[in-house]
Parts: sequence; structure tokens; C-alpha cells
Amino acid sequence: MRDYYFNNLKKEEKKKVIQEYKKEYAKSDFQKRLLRLMIYSLVGYAFSIFLVVYSLIVQKDIVANLLIAIPLFIAATIFLIGRHYAKLNVLNTIALKKKKN
Repeated sequence: MRDYYFNNLKKEEKKKVIQEYKKEYAKSDFQKRLLRLMIYSLVGYAFSIFLVVYSLIVQKDIVANLLIAIPLFIAATIFLIGRHYAKLNVLNTIALKKKKN
């Protein structure tokens, strides 16, 4: 895992960086993409849980539903992790800019 400068900051400095992030990226395309990734992951989680519960209740096509639900759950998790690292990368860039100034 990459060591980020943002993670090494104190709590007060992190708050300042996050406030600056919110000012710069409030209505940006990047923020819309992060929101879209969150929605995709939540829908993926919900549908995979639905498939597992449905297959257990109906007792039909359990293996087929699990073969769909498990990769979908993994993909939703990858979307959430990617969203976190993308935001962390931007926060780190802002923190490094503040450090240089």
C-alpha cells in the first residue's frame, strides 16, 4: 500500500485539507463520478444480497444465483475501494500543494 502524506497529517490539518477539497470539488465531475461509484456499489450489494436470500427462500437455482451474487459482491467491494483510493489521492495532492506553499 502506498504511503500517503495526507495520512500523516494531524487532525486539524486534515480538516483544513478536507475543507479545501470540498470548496474545489463541490460540484465537479470528479465528485459526480465518486457518487456514481457509490451508487453502483450499493446497487451491487443490494442485488447480490437479494439473489442469495431469494435462492435460499425458493430453494431453486441456488448454485446459479451464488455464481452471480459472489462476483457481483466482489465487484461492488472493488468499486468502494477504488472510490476511497481515488478520493485519498486527490486529498493527498491538495495536502502536498499546501505543503509546498
